Amino acid sequence: MRKILTFIAALAVTAAAWAQTFEGQFTQTKTIKASGRTIVSKGNFSYTAPDQLSMLYTSPDGDYMIIDGPFIRSDINGTAADVDTSKNAQMRNQRNTLLNCISGDVETVAKDNDADLVIKPRQGGAKSVTITARRQAARGYSRIVLDYRADGVLTSMTLEEFGGVSTEMKFSNIKKH
Repeated sequence: MRKILTFIAALAVTAAAWAQTFEGQFTQTKTIKASGRTIVSKGNFSYTAPDQLSMLYTSPDGDYMIIDGPFIRSDINGTAADVDTSKNAQMRNQRNTLLNCISGDVETVAKDNDADLVIKPRQGGAKSVTITARRQAARGYSRIVLDYRADGVLTSMTLEEFGGVSTEMKFSNIKKH
């Protein structure tokens, strides 16, 4: 009987972790190093663990990026895409990196990107995380910087690509359900 109760308690904790949901607004600033061009976008996001993310842009209005299980669906600047990441390793890595950054699984992000991980505690239980690639690559992220509130909710994320594009995202008015 004790084993059954322990199993049920463990299952309840696991289910609670999987039911993690956040929503709020985001501001995205993409900088292209070669030209110095900066593109600012804004919108609303919703995340439900483990693999549901919706980013609906209000500026530019109508753009979106949705992760629904293994699928990434997007329409950015009039270019629509629908990708099954189970059949595309590069897009699967991008999907997994984004979802794992949002959920706070930084150890997996570092492992998947062959990177070193540094976690710095901040005041009040918040933390800052830097993930730095161990070696140069043709694609992927050279550095990822993440900031989390004390309750584990991501408040900012900077993704620096080897190709010279840097994307900074700031999350605000976040509600955790």
